[in-house]
Amino acid sequence: MLRTMDEHNVERAVVLPINYPEYFPIEPEERVDWLRANNECQASIARESGGRLIAFADCAVDGRYGHPTCGVAEFRRAVGELGLSGLKIHGSNLKTSVDDPRLHAWIDAASDLGVPVVFHSNPSGYDPDFHGTAPSRIYRAVFGRDATFVIAHMGGVSFFELLAGGGYVDLSGALLTVGQFFDATATTRLLRAIGIDRLLFATDFPIHPYETYYSVLDPLDLADDEIERIAYRNAERMLSGQPPLVHGG
Repeated sequence: MLRTMDEHNVERAVVLPINYPEYFPIEPEERVDWLRANNECQASIARESGGRLIAFADCAVDGRYGHPTCGVAEFRRAVGELGLSGLKIHGSNLKTSVDDPRLHAWIDAASDLGVPVVFHSNPSGYDPDFHGTAPSRIYRAVFGRDATFVIAHMGGVSFFELLAGGGYVDLSGALLTVGQFFDATATTRLLRAIGIDRLLFATDFPIHPYETYYSVLDPLDLADDEIERIAYRNAERMLSGQPPLVHGG
């Protein structure tokens, strides 16, 4: 990934866990407590990158972490001791909806720690593991909570729901689908309707290489300031635990 970042002039990038033990590069004995092991793996990735990769903590609601107190304790360790920069909640891999009450304590802890929460929002439409990850369910999860949050993959096929809520929005995956159905003028209009200050450039690398986005992004009629906000300014604000700015009132 670092080599790819160099090729595309990317200085820093966020790397996220996916809440699925079978994907983790950890030893069999570590799988007994896979959440702790994966957080330590994430911390190692960030440390060995020399600060170029910004890693987030994982989440679990099964086994010993079925009780939120245990999960939140591990999350606080991941941020306080390991130096991780946020929380990833991947509802479909957790086999639950993102507004599951068991996740409330995790979201509140992220707010207390001043770090953002990234919610995976299924980018491919219906499948047996969709499990309530549309933007509307994410808005329900954070309602009444002082949370800085990101909706990943533009909310997938439910991207129009982004117009009705707040938080940050990463462009990975679903932007390529939008580009298949809308021309550059309509895509620019959609992104501005969502809100330029909410948008985060993201790729879902290595599933989608950086260059696959250029044919969609390059023709867009965006001002230099808008490009800078999408490319890095909004991300810097998000990583500091602050909600999106609101331009124009």
